[in-house]
Amino acid sequence: MRDKQKEETRRRLYHAALEIFARDGVQACRIEDIAQKADVSRAAFYFHFPSKDDVLLELLSNCETEILAEVDKLPQDASLKQILETFITSTSRVWSDPNRCKMLIDVFAVQVRRTSILDDREAEVVRASMSRRFSACSARGELSPVIPPEMLSDFYLLNCFAVMAAWGAQPVMPLEDMFRGMTLLFMNGARPPNAQPFSLEK
Repeated sequence: MRDKQKEETRRRLYHAALEIFARDGVQACRIEDIAQKADVSRAAFYFHFPSKDDVLLELLSNCETEILAEVDKLPQDASLKQILETFITSTSRVWSDPNRCKMLIDVFAVQVRRTSILDDREAEVVRASMSRRFSACSARGELSPVIPPEMLSDFYLLNCFAVMAAWGAQPVMPLEDMFRGMTLLFMNGARPPNAQPFSLEK
């Protein structure tokens, strides 16, 4: 019973924090406002979330779970084009949510502060999944062997983060279109010699 109450309190705090973040901005929001919205004490917030960054990391984790749910539906022998199409559409859908996109720059900043390209790849779910997919595509000859596929996957994801940061700061075009443009530029440089140009269709 106590565990259920803790879980419910954490859930209320999480959703209250996201609502206040979207309304006031992450930096400007006050913990007191989050606690009041969730109908708990200020101390309860810090019990469940040591900082506002921890709320953002949970948001990132939840978004990654949504994205991977779509990618993981693909068969193991899915082509690189299918994988990237699915990744682009699901990532764009998840982060184009009006409230989530207001927090994108803050989420990106937390991700940069808390993780490193040198960290354990398997500990990061999107990185691990995309690394396995790129490796399978490489084994089928869909990628240039010049760079190991795991590193190529990391480079692709870093470019995705850069696109999201740029779009969060200045959304001059739909996020999905920015992902597609970046992917075309990236993959046409990564394709094997003499292969047909890489293309993505909407």
